[in-house]
Amino acid sequence: MRSSRWWDVAAVFLLIGLLVTAAARLMATEWVAHLGLVQTVLFLGLVAGLALGYSIFHPALAAGFATLYGLFVVPWQLILNVSYVAEDVLWSDRLIVLVNRLTHSFQLFVYQRPVRDPALFLFAMASLTWLLSVYVGYSLTRRAEPWRIILPPGAGILLIHTSDMYRDRGLWYLVAYLLLALLLLARLTYLQLRRQWEEEGARIPPLAGLDISYAVVAAAVLVILLAWTVPSMAGALPAARRAWDQATAPWEQRFNDLFASLERLGPPRPARYYGGELALGSGSELSDALVAAVQVPEESGPYQRHYWRARVYDHYADGRWSATAFPSTETFQPTAADYPLPELEGRETVTFTFTSYEPVATLLVGPQPLWASRAVEVNLAHNADGTVDVAALRATPFLEAGETYAVRSSVTAATMAELRATGTDYPEWVTDRYLQVPESITARTEELARQIAGDYENPYDAVAAVTRYLRHNIQYSQTMLESAPRDQEVLDWFLFDYQTGFCNYYASSQVVLLRVLGIPARLAVGFGAGERQPGTNTHLVAERNAHAWPEVYFPGLGWVEFEPTASEDPISRPRGEIGPDDDDRDRIPPGGGPDDLWPEGLEMMNGYLDMPVGDTVPLGPPTLVARIRSSYRLIAAAAAAILMVAFWRWRRRRSLPPFAVLLERAVRNLGWTPPVYVRRWAHRARLSPLEKAYIELDRALLRLGAPPGSADTPAERAADLGAILPEASQAVIRLALAYQGATYGPHRRSVYRAQEAARDIRWLSWEAKLRRAVGLG
Repeated sequence: MRSSRWWDVAAVFLLIGLLVTAAARLMATEWVAHLGLVQTVLFLGLVAGLALGYSIFHPALAAGFATLYGLFVVPWQLILNVSYVAEDVLWSDRLIVLVNRLTHSFQLFVYQRPVRDPALFLFAMASLTWLLSVYVGYSLTRRAEPWRIILPPGAGILLIHTSDMYRDRGLWYLVAYLLLALLLLARLTYLQLRRQWEEEGARIPPLAGLDISYAVVAAAVLVILLAWTVPSMAGALPAARRAWDQATAPWEQRFNDLFASLERLGPPRPARYYGGELALGSGSELSDALVAAVQVPEESGPYQRHYWRARVYDHYADGRWSATAFPSTETFQPTAADYPLPELEGRETVTFTFTSYEPVATLLVGPQPLWASRAVEVNLAHNADGTVDVAALRATPFLEAGETYAVRSSVTAATMAELRATGTDYPEWVTDRYLQVPESITARTEELARQIAGDYENPYDAVAAVTRYLRHNIQYSQTMLESAPRDQEVLDWFLFDYQTGFCNYYASSQVVLLRVLGIPARLAVGFGAGERQPGTNTHLVAERNAHAWPEVYFPGLGWVEFEPTASEDPISRPRGEIGPDDDDRDRIPPGGGPDDLWPEGLEMMNGYLDMPVGDTVPLGPPTLVARIRSSYRLIAAAAAAILMVAFWRWRRRRSLPPFAVLLERAVRNLGWTPPVYVRRWAHRARLSPLEKAYIELDRALLRLGAPPGSADTPAERAADLGAILPEASQAVIRLALAYQGATYGPHRRSVYRAQEAARDIRWLSWEAKLRRAVGLG
């Protein structure tokens, strides 16, 4: 027996490196204290697994020994590391205390309460580490099958990496694991080939093992470089991420309760919402994880809309925004005066209080911030009149999770009448920074902007017309299933061809269309208002509230937010006072006044509030094209079905072997033994239709507890089944005659009749088995 065992020093050291890398990735999370105990458990488990695999013990006996060893090693390490009792206490008493702690933690979990004691998590990690290390050590010396050794720790390190919210630092562990796994794969493949060559008496080149290792290292480097350049799979495969989220959602809260004791004990890394550049991107499914809680003052009216801004961008080119107009970063203390923003009318000074749910560097603020209660680095630009233009605020030092800060902001309170009356006398610093249009913007995009604006005589009506056009003509989608062709400008493709997207595309399109019309605008990013808690003035802001919107400059009133994204509610503004020369479109409906805007009719008014009234807005691209494009899923499914049918017919004409046979052949060509299920799949694929039908005789006999003998003839098998299952006698005779005549005689029987008989046998045998199971047979 021992001669069939595998032992190779190089493979053992590679396996040690593999497991140490996985354990180091777990320790790097710093979720709880004493995670280092997994290293001791890992080494002891690996030694036990190697020894048990090399021994002559039966697998069941080896598993029993591994269990007994684990029942000693895991509690021993837990008592040494997480015991809360004095050192002079007897080990038996320590063990009782540990068992009581684990039992109490498990009861909390059963009753759906958070588990604060880290002992349960450490027990789970130590137990899994023991099982994994024993299994891979046993598999190396007993079978040396690469995938049994590489895949279990690989799945573990991937699960740990994706569960770590500070995962960027752990990427090198994945790279090291991939390299070691490929080297171990090469070494085990060489060992198997060497044994085969020795059995066949072939000459073995002296450096064959090194040659294979060099080739694998080169392949590993290539794979790592490719992985470095591939975009995030979560963004590229939104459907896969949605499926994963749906599958794990029912269990997420239960695991949160089970591991409520997990914390990151090392220095936290702050979240930076939106950096110096922003690509339009492909979008992704956003979670309900809380970002912040915002305390707002009493609502001043039904038209107020809140945005929590992180940053603004001024320059657009090639599907990417950047903040080029803000070269300065200056530190402001809470004791300093308000930032010197321009003095404007139609605005209110409001103080918002934010509580962050995670470490944060870039502060969320109300639009146009004036002051913050923390020391901040303000990314700004100085204007010629002595005022400043603020892009973003960074906390110095960054905020810890749970910290609170206040921000005083200048928010717009302008009415529709005030916005219409502003004119176009823009300050020079505004036109210098916020009218940039890249040369790549197409002529039809510019023509669309002029077509939408029509004959409107003031900027506000033109802005509102663009807002209405985007909301009515572009379909919202949280992710982009396609990307723009390389030779086409992104916004041109979005507006005229794809006509589907999320807030980045809506807001960017509005900014560019307005700039074409000579109206200064910029892109703001951050979060929407969030969910207001009933009976309070607190808004809970979640990750799914991440948003982008345009800010438009109006002389004398400053920056004003608009909402072109179709998935968001439109912004409703008060219409303002009516002068004697104003036309009827600015009049307040009968029965309403400036202080009584009949909130119960807001939903009816949303169709024209914040929108120009009167002229019809052009519809732009034909709606028929949009309808056809919205059915892309049906078209794609039909195309895939046609391709599958065409491939099947082409394979039939070329007489290619079935896929299972090709798969088995490819695995054998690599020098590996195909798994049992692949060999069985390939064997069944090689059978003729008549042979597949005949197999149902054997399956029915097995199903009914009378397995056939290996030397039984078709007639003997049929007689046995007919005696056990008389109701299937006719079908059994038809099937046996068809197979026997085709196999041993010159007569060709109908395959269809044989398959029909096999189906009857299958159903009747299952029915008989079920009757026996319930005591009716």
